[in-house]
Amino acid sequence: MKYLFSRLSSSYGAYLAFLLWGVATFFLLHRVDYGVDEGATRGLLLVWSVVDRIVSPAVTLGFPDFRAIFFIPAGILWTGQVLAARISTIVVVAGAVWGIYEWRQRHGEAEGALLASGLLLISPLLIDQIDRLGTAPYLLASFVLGAWLDQEYRKEPRVFGGLYFMQVFLCFFCTTLHPMGLAYPVTLAWAWHKKPLGEKQQRFFYVGIALAAIAALLLTFGWPTVGWFSNPIRSLADSVLGPSLVDYDLTGIRAAVGSGMLIIVLTILGWQAPSLWGDFLGRVLLIGFIAGLPASDESWAVLTLTVGLYWGLPLLLRMEGGILPAGFFRQRGFALILLIIISTTFMFADKLRYRQLENGLLSSRDELIRTLVDDIDAQTGEQDSENKPAIRVASQWPGRTMLACKCDALPLPPPVDEEQALLIMLRGINYLIFDPTDSRNQSLVRNLAMLSGEATETVALQQAGVIIRLREQVQLPAGKSPVSSPKELEK
Repeated sequence: MKYLFSRLSSSYGAYLAFLLWGVATFFLLHRVDYGVDEGATRGLLLVWSVVDRIVSPAVTLGFPDFRAIFFIPAGILWTGQVLAARISTIVVVAGAVWGIYEWRQRHGEAEGALLASGLLLISPLLIDQIDRLGTAPYLLASFVLGAWLDQEYRKEPRVFGGLYFMQVFLCFFCTTLHPMGLAYPVTLAWAWHKKPLGEKQQRFFYVGIALAAIAALLLTFGWPTVGWFSNPIRSLADSVLGPSLVDYDLTGIRAAVGSGMLIIVLTILGWQAPSLWGDFLGRVLLIGFIAGLPASDESWAVLTLTVGLYWGLPLLLRMEGGILPAGFFRQRGFALILLIIISTTFMFADKLRYRQLENGLLSSRDELIRTLVDDIDAQTGEQDSENKPAIRVASQWPGRTMLACKCDALPLPPPVDEEQALLIMLRGINYLIFDPTDSRNQSLVRNLAMLSGEATETVALQQAGVIIRLREQVQLPAGKSPVSSPKELEK
C-alpha cells in the first residue's frame, strides 16, 4: 500500500483536491434561476434559443459578450438548466487557478503560489462570481491562456498559424467581456513592441490585435451591462467578507476592511511593480487593474484579490521576524498567522452563504424579480397552459427577468416628452420593472407619475426598484393611438 501511494504523482493529488473543491463549491451555488449576471443571462438565453430553434426576444437585447461560447456545451446537453452553466464555470475557474499556479511556479514562486491558489479558491467573492456566471472567471482564464499562448508561439513562430489566430481571437473575446479585457490586447501589443520576432510578424500582430479589439467594441457597444463607477472600497470589502444581499451603507467593519484592502493592494503593487511589469501574466493583471478602475465592480475586485494573493504572499514569505528565535516561526510566522486569519474569514463567509441558500434568501434585486414572478403566477396561475395569455415585461434587467419569469422581456422604452407617447411604446406590455432612483430612468418616472391611476397600478415598491402593472383596459390594440395627430405627438 505504501508503495502504491508513493507511485502517485503530485498531479493526481492536485486533481483530487480540485475535485473536492468543486464538490464543496457545488453546494454553495443556487439551484434556482436567480442571481445570474445580466450579461450572462443574455448569452444563456441566446444559446438556448439557437439550440432549441425557438424565436426568442433574447436576440433583441443586443450582441452578448463571448461568455456565451462556454455555455454552448451545457446548453446543448442540458437546455434550460442554469446549474449546468454554473458547473461548467467551476471547471473554468479550476483551469484558471491551475494555470496561474503553474505560471508562478515556473517563475520561482511555488510556495507562495500554492498558498495563494488555496485562498483564492475558497474566497467568497470568486464563488459568488461562479454562481452569477460573472466575467471574473472567464477573464482570469483568458489572461492565463493568453500568457501561455504567447510563450508557445514564440517557441515556434508561424505567420497565420493556429496560435496566431487563437491570440487574435482571445483579444476579441476578452474585449467583449469587460473594460479589464482590454488589458490583454494592450499587453500583447506591448510584448510585440518590446520583443518582436520580425518586422513582418510584428505588423501582422498589430493589425490583428487592433481589428479584434475594435470589432469587439463595435459589436458590444461598450459593455452595456457593466455597472460603472462602483465604489472600489465596497468591492474590495466584498472580496474579503463576501457580497452582501442588501444595499448597505459603507460604514463600520466593511468600510475598514475595504480601505485596508485598498492600502494593502497599493502597497503590493508598489513593491512588486517591476516583477509585475516584467512578466506577461503580471503585466496583463496590472493593466487590467488600472483599466477596471472606472467600473470597480466585483470582477475587478476578484482580479485585484488575485494580484494581492499571488504577488503579496511571496513578499510575506521573504519577511523574517527579528524578535523570534531562529526556526520555522521566524521564517514563516507572519505568513502563517495571516493565512489562518484570511482562510478563517473566507470560510466563515462561505458558511454564511450556505445558510442563506438554505433559507432561500436572495439579493434585493432578485427579490424584486421574484415578486414579479409571483404576481404573474397569481394573475395567470388558475388558467391552463394553453389558454394562458402571453406576458410581456419591460425591464431594466431584461435578461434576468426573462430567465426568471419564463416570459417575454424587453428593455425599457427610451425617454419621451409626453406620457401619451409612452403609452404608445408600451402597447402590449403588461409590466414594468426598474429602479426609479437610477438617473437613466428619470424620464420614465416622470411620465408614469403623470398617468392617472386608471392606466397603471403599482404592484410592489422595494429597495431595489418598483413593479408597475399596466391595466388591461388601457392596453392599446395594434394600430391604435391615444394621440389625435402626429403633430400632437411632436409637441
